[in-house]
Amino acid sequence: MAEFDLIERYFTFEYDFSEDSKDTSANSPSAESSKKPHVVKGIGDDCAIFEIPSKYQLVTSTDTLVDGVHFFSDLQPELIAHKALAANVSDLAAMGARPLAFTLSISLPDVSEEWLEGFSTGIKRASETFNIPLVGGDTTQGPLNINITAYGTVKKGRLLERDKAQLGDDIWVTGHLGEAAAALELNQKALENKETLSTSEQVLWDALTKPKPPLKFARKLTKLSSCGLDISDGLAADVGHILKKSRCGATLNVELLPVSDALKTVVGSEQAPQYALNGGDDYQLCFTAPQNNRDKINKLAARQGVKASRIGTITDNGLKVLLHGKPFKSERKSWQHFNSDN
Repeated sequence: MAEFDLIERYFTFEYDFSEDSKDTSANSPSAESSKKPHVVKGIGDDCAIFEIPSKYQLVTSTDTLVDGVHFFSDLQPELIAHKALAANVSDLAAMGARPLAFTLSISLPDVSEEWLEGFSTGIKRASETFNIPLVGGDTTQGPLNINITAYGTVKKGRLLERDKAQLGDDIWVTGHLGEAAAALELNQKALENKETLSTSEQVLWDALTKPKPPLKFARKLTKLSSCGLDISDGLAADVGHILKKSRCGATLNVELLPVSDALKTVVGSEQAPQYALNGGDDYQLCFTAPQNNRDKINKLAARQGVKASRIGTITDNGLKVLLHGKPFKSERKSWQHFNSDN
């Protein structure tokens, strides 16, 4: 199959985001006559074309997923596609951005129509879930690698950034932490055969393969917070990025970490906080906010159906991890590329 035939068959989609146009009109047909950012033209020319009004800023993120590092090639291609896009959409959420569009570049060792059918189905379904259209990309032959670049827009002055934490801010996270990391350590063959999974293991497996970044919550949050990032390498490591950029410290309270009953069932109550603190692959949001915004954040989370947990405080120096007021020793390391211990 020739390259352009492959693109035409598997990666040229038609979208209809009109049903959600009130909240996501950046990608809806009605956006053509609005003052919000929108895609003017997607696949078909050498470049996609965006319309970005002056009161908005364009943000972009790119991630490369490598076979054997970020996913297993024998995983269902629909799940590979979902996670690949979710990882980038999570970065948009971390900035408080509204998804605008994404490009996909993929290298394939050979043309497997069965695999491509599954991947194509998964990427379209995920793009509709996250309300972000595919507008271009590239295909080539080589080891299986997937690169996605996502574009989003934010009103000026409404970004979540890593260098905006302030002394005394609360530290919050969304969702449950540690489930994806625990799923990685389950037997791979058992995971592929869904009949062998317990209910708790299935929860963990879904967290690993079908992450759901809190996009709408993050956009609304920009009225209450100006500092945030997504949790991809592990909570402790990602909080460290905020501390470095904001030149501050933090206290994290382990007993407040949001660990699910499913995680406790699979790894035990004592080990669950270790996964939550240093697991990685959560694709949830970590953010800081003034203490007087606590009630508003809780109400926003309730309206959006998002679990939001207050887990610590921004301080003036160093990172302290405490369990009921006493130092907590971490037995796990957060994820880091080019680290021989990973």
